[in-house]
Amino acid sequence: MRWQQFYDSYLGWADSTISSRISQISDIQNADAVEIVDCCQCIDEPLAGRLLRKVEKAKVSFTVGQVAELAMFISDEELLNTIAAEVSGPCTQNDLEELNNGGIRDDVITDIARRYNLQDPNEGAIWKPGVLQKQLDDMADSAGQLANNLNRINRDLEKQKRQRKPGLLAFLGVLGETGRSKSSSGFRVGDHVRVKYRGQEGTVVDINGNLIMVSLDDSGHVDSYDASQLEKAW
Repeated sequence: MRWQQFYDSYLGWADSTISSRISQISDIQNADAVEIVDCCQCIDEPLAGRLLRKVEKAKVSFTVGQVAELAMFISDEELLNTIAAEVSGPCTQNDLEELNNGGIRDDVITDIARRYNLQDPNEGAIWKPGVLQKQLDDMADSAGQLANNLNRINRDLEKQKRQRKPGLLAFLGVLGETGRSKSSSGFRVGDHVRVKYRGQEGTVVDINGNLIMVSLDDSGHVDSYDASQLEKAW
């Protein structure tokens, strides 16, 4: 029986007839790969397996995309790997990715990727020896670097926090020197003073007549005092 006769008639046959006719095909080497894939989808898997083994022995080759399609309904991995190792014709990265998801061995996928100058989908795969450990080591290094950066930022912020108050008071002191003359109370903005009845010290930040505003060193709060309540600390 010729392949074309088989292909034109198999849909109307019982499984037993298909089985006997597969054995009778005399020119399977001339069969079209597209027709073979189509036929294998429409018959029971054991019959499809018999047909594919006959095709494989006749050295009929498939494309990567066609083998990926066969892998969707053929469970015989040994047969699929044998066919995949002999693929020919066009192959895209997407075809290779689909074939890789069909249970084909890593070494077969790697060989096809090399032949077609494509990216090996399994390159750097987490299950390969040493890959997971390297990823964990890289994550640990990144976490350590992040911790160091955060510590450095915190140190810089703390340093800026300590320097902020003196810088502000120095700026106010300049304003006091340039914008006001010495007040009648004898104090100037920027003077370091002591509250007589408390012993608290601070810096003059504003003067309004005889009312003097002082930023206290120990609390950071600003309170108003009469000039008679203050004395210069130094």
